[in-house]
Amino acid sequence: MKSEERHPRLTGLVRNRAIHHRTRRHLALGCALALAGIGSVLLPGVQQSVADDGTQLIIASSGQPFPALPGFANAPTPSAQQGELATAAARPAQGPDLDPVQTAALYYYAKQRQIDRVEAEIIRLQALHPGFTPPRDLYIAADKIVPDESNLWQMFGADDFTGIDAEIIRRKAADPAWEPTPDFQSKLEQKKQRVRMKELATTEDWLALLDVSAAIDPASEEDVDLVWMKIDALSAAGDRDGLARTLRGLLVREGDKRLTDEHLIVTLQKALRDFPASEIRALAAMLWPEASGGYLPAVLRLDLARKQVAEFNAGKDIAPVSSEALAMLALEARKSRRPEDLSLLGWHALKVEAPAEAQPWFEIAMQVAPDPENAKGMYLSLARQKLESQAYAFAAAHLGDISDDPVFLMNVLSPRFGNPAEGGMSAEVVHSYSTAILETSAADHAEILGWYAYNSRQFDAAEAWFRQSYGWEASPDRLKGLALSLLRLKKNRDYAALKTEYVANYPDIWPEIDAAPAPKKRKAAAIGGPASDVKTSYVRLFEAKNYPACLREIDRLGASGAKPSVAVIRGWCELGLKRFGAARMSFETAMAGSGQVGTDAVYGAGLALLGARLTDEAEALISAWPLSSVRDRELKLEIYYQRARSAFDHKQYDRVVQALDARAALDAEPRDLMQMRAWAYYHMGQSQRAKAVFRELNMVIRDAGALAAIEQIDSREGR
Repeated sequence: MKSEERHPRLTGLVRNRAIHHRTRRHLALGCALALAGIGSVLLPGVQQSVADDGTQLIIASSGQPFPALPGFANAPTPSAQQGELATAAARPAQGPDLDPVQTAALYYYAKQRQIDRVEAEIIRLQALHPGFTPPRDLYIAADKIVPDESNLWQMFGADDFTGIDAEIIRRKAADPAWEPTPDFQSKLEQKKQRVRMKELATTEDWLALLDVSAAIDPASEEDVDLVWMKIDALSAAGDRDGLARTLRGLLVREGDKRLTDEHLIVTLQKALRDFPASEIRALAAMLWPEASGGYLPAVLRLDLARKQVAEFNAGKDIAPVSSEALAMLALEARKSRRPEDLSLLGWHALKVEAPAEAQPWFEIAMQVAPDPENAKGMYLSLARQKLESQAYAFAAAHLGDISDDPVFLMNVLSPRFGNPAEGGMSAEVVHSYSTAILETSAADHAEILGWYAYNSRQFDAAEAWFRQSYGWEASPDRLKGLALSLLRLKKNRDYAALKTEYVANYPDIWPEIDAAPAPKKRKAAAIGGPASDVKTSYVRLFEAKNYPACLREIDRLGASGAKPSVAVIRGWCELGLKRFGAARMSFETAMAGSGQVGTDAVYGAGLALLGARLTDEAEALISAWPLSSVRDRELKLEIYYQRARSAFDHKQYDRVVQALDARAALDAEPRDLMQMRAWAYYHMGQSQRAKAVFRELNMVIRDAGALAAIEQIDSREGR
């Protein structure tokens, strides 16, 4: 999960409640996503009212039921079985009966003689269970029922799970009746899950994270960070219904399970990524009813203002942003000079046709965080004030930033090439313009450059650009420019051949060509012919791993983006963003291509299916479409690994061995899979095979887990 450690200060809950917590910010700004057709995040008493308006809310009956989260409707209550002595000792003389699990920590601290923690734990239990009193013989009872787990807790603190497993196996071999305390077992399982989920969140393996977090109940999970990671995974996977259910389960908690205000705010900030500001505002008003929706925590009001401005900037027919939200965001932007806030305000001013107001916001943004979006905003602020000279000067000074959007760059620079009388241009401007033309295959702009070269008597360059332009998209003016260039170069034979070929198609241009005077020499920037080593913009962005920008460039191509050679690049970009479903569709489109494009598309489709954990479909794909032996082997190795991992998690140990055997036929088995194989044999009752693999693991590197497993097997066999 991505979250920042610096917590903004919360202020201003009503009725003079001062909150001095610090909370995490986790806000993704961007285009507003409509909620039509997807899950709503509404609390009890809030429902969607109009089918064609997914953001309009009404207050319904407070008794309106909520759909239960799958898997938790009939969830059993945890219980622990301990010896008669433990049960008797854990039950106080007066007060409520507490489960041994609930008092495990108290007895552990008592055994360790950690007096402060004992007192704190008693206070905690009394707060949760009024009337609870500890037994008079607490320390004596603790010595009797709590085993020494100090070494286990030391390894627990170091996240040494292998060492813990080995120590548990060793102790059980020495005393088959021994078990770790319920407190330790529950904390160990929770920590293993937390560590695993953090690893998956760091690598952005969201589908695997959803598998690991499937059993987490947002309505009761005590570690809210785990629920937040699940929310991040659901958001990344695009599961809006699951996201709405999880957010709802976390937000509707009541009583002692209600989240703290700072945790509620972080949760709502996460919800802002996927749901409209209007719905989040309604949720906040219900979470803090004393505010009546009119005065919410400052940090949340600020994030709502950001979301509201972002939705307005990105959408059409969106309600204007309130003056209060704009004033709040402007105040924060002037104080913090946060680039995202400055940019939001600048683009808002441009959208409401106030370029003079946009200019200072973009000026500050370019000072603190110059980037392509701020550079474009600054240029437009000047151009829309009719400050053409200043706008061009700014663009010429920031070609590196504006070049990120070649279409925008061409539109900025082309007026100078179309009207040379406005002034000369630097070599950098000419190079940027010609490169953008080649990156986008822009026939119109290639023609503009051709006429610029022709009118400045640079006929060789003019011929090259007119040929390039006509080759991309035929038109009479481009052919006319090419013919004139050939005449000025005295390439009479080439001119005659051109005329013979196209006179029937364009009969009207030839008299104009014969009558046209030669251009006069004038001062102009030097123009070269089209470079041969310029890659298209989307290929360049893909190679730079700028996948979002690559996809934007492909979208600009329109129908041409469906060509197999383009679709395969789209597939790689979507795969890089872990959008496995979209990547699969793009690769399937590209599979219609021939040669390398087609085989690359089959390989990419296989990777997309495996990324989505669709192993059977991946196997069917590579069985039906030919691949190189290297790629075929790579995909099969991953298929067999995923099958083995899934079977092990579901305790289907015979299938684990089958999948590992198939994989081992293709490649040597790494240590982690050898361990999986050994434990599969162990659980299948094949002790000798398990011991053989454990011994092999221990031959190269001493493996404490393998040694403990061998000891456990020997003990079970009475050796």
